[in-house]
Amino acid sequence: MKSNNFNIYKMEFNEIDEVINLQINNNKNILPKISIIEDFNNNTAIYFVYKLNNKIIGYIAASLLYDHVDILSVLVDEDSTRNGIASALLSTLLDQVKNIQISDIFLEVRITNTPAQKLYEKFGFKKINIRKKYYIDTQEDALIYKLSI
Repeated sequence: MKSNNFNIYKMEFNEIDEVINLQINNNKNILPKISIIEDFNNNTAIYFVYKLNNKIIGYIAASLLYDHVDILSVLVDEDSTRNGIASALLSTLLDQVKNIQISDIFLEVRITNTPAQKLYEKFGFKKINIRKKYYIDTQEDALIYKLSI
């Protein structure tokens, strides 16, 4: 991927279907459409998309809960992985939440998803616990990560 024609910005309501299609095209069932719509109906949702040549190829979703943020999902199109897109999305989210009075950011990641774990650790996230059989589709455990701001 050698194009500089990209943009990262807050997702707009009319882009929900494109994010759902990104999930479908990558065989991921992460956030149901109804959940994304509900997120847009409250002021606690933080969604950013990475658009390349007018096509969404990545997104990050988070939720602001009292004094912390939960990262719900980070997804990059499989054809575009390993190009720094997830890092750019995570960096954008972290820059955004620095302006909010929060103390911590949390997330869960599959215990087998080593590339994601390395990404989060690169940004200073620390493993704090394990959720047994967290993922319904595989009964796989999740590692819980925390970043203190």
